[in-house]
Amino acid sequence: MDGQLLRARILCYLPLLVAAIYLVVVTVPVLGIYGLWFDEIFSVEMSQDFSSVLRMVQTQENNMLLHYLLLRLWLPLGDGGEVFLRLSSLLLVLLSLLPLHAAARRLSNIAVANYSCLFYVSHYLVLQHAEVCRGYSLSLLMTSLLCWRWIVAWQNGKNRDWIIAGFLGGLAVWSHYFAALATPVLLFAMVWRDGLRQPWRQLCLSALAWVLAALPIFLTRPPDGAAQISWADIPTLYATQGTLWMLSGVDGGFEKPTLAILFAAVVFILFLRRQQWRAAHDWRNPVVGIAAGLLLTVLAVLLESFVGQPLFVPRFFTPLAPLYSVVIGAMLVLLWPWLRYSLLVAILATSFYETWRPFVTEPVPLRFWWKPMVLQVLQDLQPGDVILVYPSFLRMPVDYYLDYFSDRYDPQKKLPRPTEYASGYYRQGGGDEPEPDWQEIKRLTDSGARIWLLAEEKNNPNWRRLHRTHLPTIRSQLLQSRVPGYEKHYYSFSIQRFDMPRQHPDSAP
Repeated sequence: MDGQLLRARILCYLPLLVAAIYLVVVTVPVLGIYGLWFDEIFSVEMSQDFSSVLRMVQTQENNMLLHYLLLRLWLPLGDGGEVFLRLSSLLLVLLSLLPLHAAARRLSNIAVANYSCLFYVSHYLVLQHAEVCRGYSLSLLMTSLLCWRWIVAWQNGKNRDWIIAGFLGGLAVWSHYFAALATPVLLFAMVWRDGLRQPWRQLCLSALAWVLAALPIFLTRPPDGAAQISWADIPTLYATQGTLWMLSGVDGGFEKPTLAILFAAVVFILFLRRQQWRAAHDWRNPVVGIAAGLLLTVLAVLLESFVGQPLFVPRFFTPLAPLYSVVIGAMLVLLWPWLRYSLLVAILATSFYETWRPFVTEPVPLRFWWKPMVLQVLQDLQPGDVILVYPSFLRMPVDYYLDYFSDRYDPQKKLPRPTEYASGYYRQGGGDEPEPDWQEIKRLTDSGARIWLLAEEKNNPNWRRLHRTHLPTIRSQLLQSRVPGYEKHYYSFSIQRFDMPRQHPDSAP
């Protein structure tokens, strides 16, 4: 009897193991294909030592602070390569499967828990951030833990459990500001099921623990911290549609029809069972409350993006993916078995295909071009050369990969590093671009050295608003005394070398 019970339990939890294996199979082979992109480099640079983290909190931002602190502990354990750095995110997402499964099982049943985890590892945002060294992977773990402990507290009603849940909710904000939205969604689910008949005393204890845990983040937020997201624009209709698809878990053309069929089938089944649902009050199910809470949260952020600082950015919603996956898991259970299994296989297969397609059929994605760009320069870089970057924040990734390759190409560190010629306060990735230091550019131009210009140029409202539009003038000034020696363009990126004109033999004195 014990053996049969053990086998039954193993079969029940087998989908959780399948979800973990799927995540590993999809992500591990692609971890080292491309170099780091800007945000990953920012994370690594900020985590080099605790003084860097402190400077960032004082002058730039404190979002994802918990990730920087954990990454600081992770860095000494490996070689600093792309695979090692990104492996930290994959491990965090794998760990998040355990509390997510426990939360869904407590909220509903083991079938919902299994389907939730299987959908979770196919979610577009989850896969995106399991592959990169960013704090979103930690936010997935934190909101999964919060959801699990919140449901434990809701069911047990113990003060200790409510305090733990509140503390985790506040601590989750340390992983990403948007993790703060998970707590209101869970509160809404409670009200959805029970109305105003709530354990108000325990909720007050939980709220106090939440505030105490999150307070350091709010108190240490730099006054100009919003400048780090000044690039975000008011969402257009096209951008809104794309964001909603990504929040739903898909992005590729093959994924969207599968998810649309799932939604349509659930609506059809709910219509057929409408009398049963009304009689049994099944619409008061807390999973329905979570779904409604998520919908209201997304709409609130969308509306806020039209009246305040735009925040309707797909990756910002990543912390809410565990809650959404529980909703999808419950939706799958509603379907007929043949349709449920067919859609689940289709979701996993199309997600696998769309995740791998860019690595197989497309050129290097634009955001990953930092490493190839620096390699292009290193092939012909000479000790007397000067490197200019524009906009100024590009200096950080260029510096990073110059240091990364220094042991191979420049063991004595004689090659130059970028010359930061932009005057004013230097921000690593956000805020208005300061006016270029034209006198410094002229001095470099008159120096007689070869000048490399590594630049990104976009003609869109975002860059015009942030004053990143001086590149044509910079080129014009360099060409006054130089001739083009090398040029390569890759979408909006460019590498140009400006050389001193060669004197004709007849013109020599």
